[in-house]
Amino acid sequence: MYKISVPIYNENVQRNGREQTLKELIALDAKRVFLGCGIYKLDPKERQKEMEEVADNCRFLKAHGFEVGAWVWTFWLRGEHSYRCMRSITGKEIKEFMCPTDEGFVAYAADYIKDYARCGVDIIQFDDDFRYGFLSDSAACLCDGHIERINRITGECSTREELEKHITSGGKNKYRDAFLQVNGDALRNFAKTMRKAVDEVNPSIRISLCSCLSSWDLDGTDARELATILAGNTQPLLRLIGAPYWAVKKQWGCSLQDVIELERMESAWTRAEGIEIMAEGDVYPRPRTVCPASYLEGFDTAIRASGCTDGILKYGIEYNSNADYEMGYVLLHEHNRELYPQIDELFSQKASCGVRVYESMKKIADAVTPTRVNQTVQIENLFFSMAARTLAYNTIPTVYEGDGVCGIVFDENARNLPTEALSNGMILDVAAAEILTERGIDVGLENIGEAIVAPFERFHHNNNHLLGLDTVIYNITVKSGVEILSSSETSHGVIPVSYRYENAEGQRFLVLNINTRSPKDNLLKHYERSRQFAEQIPWLGGKRLPAYAYGNPALYLQCKKGENCMAVGLWNFFADPIFSPTVTLDEEYTSIRCVNCTGSVEGNRVRLSQIHPFGFAFFEVKK
Repeated sequence: MYKISVPIYNENVQRNGREQTLKELIALDAKRVFLGCGIYKLDPKERQKEMEEVADNCRFLKAHGFEVGAWVWTFWLRGEHSYRCMRSITGKEIKEFMCPTDEGFVAYAADYIKDYARCGVDIIQFDDDFRYGFLSDSAACLCDGHIERINRITGECSTREELEKHITSGGKNKYRDAFLQVNGDALRNFAKTMRKAVDEVNPSIRISLCSCLSSWDLDGTDARELATILAGNTQPLLRLIGAPYWAVKKQWGCSLQDVIELERMESAWTRAEGIEIMAEGDVYPRPRTVCPASYLEGFDTAIRASGCTDGILKYGIEYNSNADYEMGYVLLHEHNRELYPQIDELFSQKASCGVRVYESMKKIADAVTPTRVNQTVQIENLFFSMAARTLAYNTIPTVYEGDGVCGIVFDENARNLPTEALSNGMILDVAAAEILTERGIDVGLENIGEAIVAPFERFHHNNNHLLGLDTVIYNITVKSGVEILSSSETSHGVIPVSYRYENAEGQRFLVLNINTRSPKDNLLKHYERSRQFAEQIPWLGGKRLPAYAYGNPALYLQCKKGENCMAVGLWNFFADPIFSPTVTLDEEYTSIRCVNCTGSVEGNRVRLSQIHPFGFAFFEVKK
């Protein structure tokens, strides 16, 4: 059952209107409420006041049938203290975040967490600062405590400057390994200490973790491991990372479909572990003037259809204002309420199908920089899947497990790609092509020259020209037997931008001569690229895409198959309406059932009614 959890801000519940908040929680179909708490209070009176408020709000909510959690900060401390702060690998002090290599701070936090446990809550959830990454100008941590522990492992006396160089450049090395080990050991020790402290009060209390961008690799451990340690003898509980508000702010270049794909990716890494998973339905900072309710509902419905989580942490109530001030999230949830069970019915008993995205959870330890393609790599950004972004924007359905109709692998993910995956056909970017070539796999690449700018990309099949807008390609030469699909006329001559190739082993590749880590990705997201994928995938893997719709920017699509049937979801994450969407299917079907739209099926084509901006439509076809 898809469980809705809703956060509210503990210290404002009474002021904002507790009875009205209760009505909104019921309207949001919440089963669990998290009381958001402030950072650690150094003043004992302030600390005691907060605990009294948590206990009082907990009693109120439990009396109305809710499961209740205290949502607390992990390392955030402000004021006069003697604890050691984190430092980035460049040496910048991260002033308000304490490093868990400081055992004094760990003991302080454990004592504090016991107070929350005594408030009667069912769950204690650590917030987004259970991490080292993305708190400063670079990766972390290289505080004095870290440097001492790293040097103890390596047996050397490296300076911060020397360690920074080894961590961010070269290939796999003992210094980077030691950095990751110290990060992971400190976080694991913190988790174990918190579990032990809570067990002394009530071992049945669950301790949850909000995963972060760095939680899966850069922090030297992973969110699954930390969630399991924190759980003790209870079922682990984990909130994934990737929120609707990112799309409004274009944080890390993300669109709405990108954050959905991130959560599907994290789920594929996690679900076999028996962990209860919540999606991050955050609309920070929660008036609709900042993040529209349509972003939250698009995210929620897509997560529901995918089946990748057990529920959502749905931020549907504004934290700071009167409880009846921002009702838009609640009203749109109520408007869509009848759709939710229909989405479940259409998608829940089917398996996702599409292109298999090969995205390794652990990449940083083995990463190599510089290479001919990637002269510099920001290791903290390797978490983001450029392959998934490219497919999702181009209306290509994805999977993160199994073979798929073919595979796709970009950049550093190619280092650990299983060779057997190549037998199903593979879409590559030029960085992955470089890595596979170094591994001795023939992908049709003869040589990689300097980086150049593509003014245009010309598609050979129809002589269509697409504006490059400073997209970075490389002066490559290719082997005989390569079929060039598109090229660019540059100051260095005519350069291939995309080609297909079958090697002597019968392995087939569609290669994009594009640096997908470059900020300029104009040649990754356009109609011809979308059509190229759809048309070349049957050649690559011998199978057609389960469903495909051409000519609509940011039309996001998911497919799931059952016995003699298929469910398809379409989300229009773009500002224009889609007037008469046509969906091409992998085979012929005889009947259709539509949800939130009307439509008809004729053989392998479905024609649907208009999809409004940030609207969605679903259908099921049967043979």
